[in-house]
Amino acid sequence: MFRKLFFWIHKWLGLITGLIVLIVSLTGCITVFSDELKAYFYHDRYYVTPAPDAKTIGFSKLKGIAQKSLGPGIKISRAEIYPHQNRSWVFRASLTDKKAIGYWNQYKYYFRVYVNPHNGKIIHVENTKNEFFQLMLNLHMNLLLGDALGTTLTGISVLCFFILLISGFIIWFPRKWSVRAFKRNLFFKSGVGLKRLNFDLHNILGFYILIPAMLITVTGLVFAFPWADNTVQFLANGAKTIKKREIPKSTSNEIYPVAATDAVVAGLLKQYPQADVFSIRFREKDTDPLDVQVRLAENRTHLFEWYYFDRNTGKLLMRYNDRNVNGGEKFRSMNYDLHTGAFAGIPTKVFAFIVSLICAAMPITGFIMWYNKLKPKKKRK
Repeated sequence: MFRKLFFWIHKWLGLITGLIVLIVSLTGCITVFSDELKAYFYHDRYYVTPAPDAKTIGFSKLKGIAQKSLGPGIKISRAEIYPHQNRSWVFRASLTDKKAIGYWNQYKYYFRVYVNPHNGKIIHVENTKNEFFQLMLNLHMNLLLGDALGTTLTGISVLCFFILLISGFIIWFPRKWSVRAFKRNLFFKSGVGLKRLNFDLHNILGFYILIPAMLITVTGLVFAFPWADNTVQFLANGAKTIKKREIPKSTSNEIYPVAATDAVVAGLLKQYPQADVFSIRFREKDTDPLDVQVRLAENRTHLFEWYYFDRNTGKLLMRYNDRNVNGGEKFRSMNYDLHTGAFAGIPTKVFAFIVSLICAAMPITGFIMWYNKLKPKKKRK
């Protein structure tokens, strides 16, 4: 009785959400290696060739050059600066309407300006709104329908996929427990027909990716829904509610003064010459601090030092890092790297790619199984 119920749930949830799961999984395969692919395809805008005695121009001057290239109606809101001499610095400008329906309505504008930090020349102005990897990312997150509608659809589909994984695991268990029955569900058999091969691809591969697929699903739900984020953090805190870290306030100013900003950036560059990148956010409120995240390892966000400075004086207001966060905050800081497979570098990225590819195959093989059962059986002569 229960087996039939789980089979019914598994079949109809799979048919209803299969197309979205297929799209999310395939775009996830691309997103896993987006950093490496960008560095390859956009090499000319990512890398510079400095002279032997080249010096870095002041941060605020470079920001001003980038801002001038965009015009007065577009405001730079973020920057990625690299300690390594052969990297360009990137200044981002984006404005979104979270309530808008549709990707192109949500983004009012989104630009990246690549600047040579040694001579101040603009390398490339990218309209990120129409850039391929950005489109793939938003197709993955919200089907290009915008956060208001698309994130809800993908989030519900991912939640259904989580239920599919559980129900599939229950269905996978043989009715009669025996070594032979378990072997049949664990290993492919040669010399079988296409229908049996399709069944084995769905059944056996689905079993092997169960745990990593559940991890990817849960971390995806954390991005999609605040309740999922709060629940995971609550459980990671040992079923306790812990007060979240509050961002300190700066002394008020509409701008980020040049002297303080340049002193902060120069000091951090000197302190972390081997870091991967410095991510600087220019927040909206007048009392928001100068926010700098130092990412210590290449393409990994969970290894970091985070600083908040007074925007007027450059005084340090708060600092924390990956070594002094615990429980839910620790898990949340690792969520992106766990979701994309970046946690341990290329090996885990390859693994995440394979898991995502198999996840994409699940709705296809499942649909073929359903379709084959619809066709009337041919009578034997």
